[in-house]
Amino acid sequence: MDKNEGEPEIKKMVCVQPGANQIRLPQKVDISVIDHETPKKYFKLKTLQNLLMWLFCKNQVNPLWLTVTNKHLIRCGVVMNLNFGLDLQQSQFLSQFNQKDKIVQFKELDQGKGNFWQSLFYTRYHEDPVFQTQKQQKLNQQGLQQEESIYNQYKNFILNREQLKNNFYPIDEKIYHDYLKIDGEVQINRMNIFAIDCEMVQTENKLELARVSIVDYNYQVVLDILVKPQTKILDYNTRYSGITEDMLSNVTVTLSEAQKIVKSILDKDSILIGHSLENDLNALQIMHYKCVDTSVLYMTESNRKLSLKNLAYKYLNLSIQKDTHDSNEDAKIALSLAKLRIEILDHFSSALFTQQNQAVPDVLIQLKKLGGIHLVESKQEVEFLLKFDVGFEDVEQINDEKKMLRMSELLKQRNANAVNPKLIFAQIYNNFEQFESYFQNMYNQAPSQTIFILSIGGEQQQFLLITK
Repeated sequence: MDKNEGEPEIKKMVCVQPGANQIRLPQKVDISVIDHETPKKYFKLKTLQNLLMWLFCKNQVNPLWLTVTNKHLIRCGVVMNLNFGLDLQQSQFLSQFNQKDKIVQFKELDQGKGNFWQSLFYTRYHEDPVFQTQKQQKLNQQGLQQEESIYNQYKNFILNREQLKNNFYPIDEKIYHDYLKIDGEVQINRMNIFAIDCEMVQTENKLELARVSIVDYNYQVVLDILVKPQTKILDYNTRYSGITEDMLSNVTVTLSEAQKIVKSILDKDSILIGHSLENDLNALQIMHYKCVDTSVLYMTESNRKLSLKNLAYKYLNLSIQKDTHDSNEDAKIALSLAKLRIEILDHFSSALFTQQNQAVPDVLIQLKKLGGIHLVESKQEVEFLLKFDVGFEDVEQINDEKKMLRMSELLKQRNANAVNPKLIFAQIYNNFEQFESYFQNMYNQAPSQTIFILSIGGEQQQFLLITK
């Protein structure tokens, strides 16, 4: 036997002191997209707001879909909204930036209507995602029986069609034609509100349903069954699903049988509560439209969804999912969070969780603390912003060439000793013939550590992120 066998190997740590002959490479700002799916869930302008706040303001939330190296070194930021598409592959200069980690794609067209600058710099501008008609609806509820009143109270928080679509709920019957639709008649003499949670395991095809739990409004478990996946199981995901091989060894209930049981409990008017409920409906392969999603109810101002575990700890003072997940427990927690939000907190202030209608230039105010904002635009487009004492370069709306020349001059004039970065904003309306050469000139004039954000329009909505 070797004398060292069975003994831990001791590795020597070698410390290298920087010597005179070593070359220290300069630090460089870099930005990379690491998650291309998350941005598709949000509107383009809202994503741009969050990105600008993260790059240039203090105490902001880091968007999880990208990484920024040496953010503190950024000297200039250039934001250009292009009202046209760009073929990056055919561009002589821009093609070098046509890399997957520099492009952010958006499935949906932007929700911004009217003035681009108001949509960009103002928050709490669009309609409250929780219906603005709540107060009037509540007045109409007076005189109703208690259960009916509670049902209607929850009805106010059902996701609308646009919210269902933006959160990837299975609602398109052409796409999800093989899904079971909950379309039964209304059942009377009961509170028609339920909470649901499903657990999934990894199979050869995808994540498949392994357990489904449903609790009623009074926390009574009305369904808790194990389901046999349709294809071979590759990973039970026990840490996250609570499902083990032994639990499923003798299970014979199929997906279609589970669907029928669920359909016998729910009807088309049942309000279904869950956390990121689209995942449960897809696992069940069921279509249902009256959904209350706690991940949306408690969505942060930066459009970030918090986990059920975090919400339970923050609002219910409960620690859940310590060792594994339990669909019964998770369904009850989702129900408790919905009750807290809808029945209690809503009586005090819905503004705790939702945006208000009043337009507030929060983004502009935060960015202006940098001291170096310049708008290169026609006065008629940005006149309402001038009261905030921002830098303004009056250029005719139709003259995109002059805008880009002026932007190049501003970049060239960047004070090398300035502490805060300079921010330059412009909207380019037409894809004129020399656009690329004008942009190349702007890029060449920009100091090192400049970041360019090109918000590209056209059929394929996207960002192009460039660093110099």
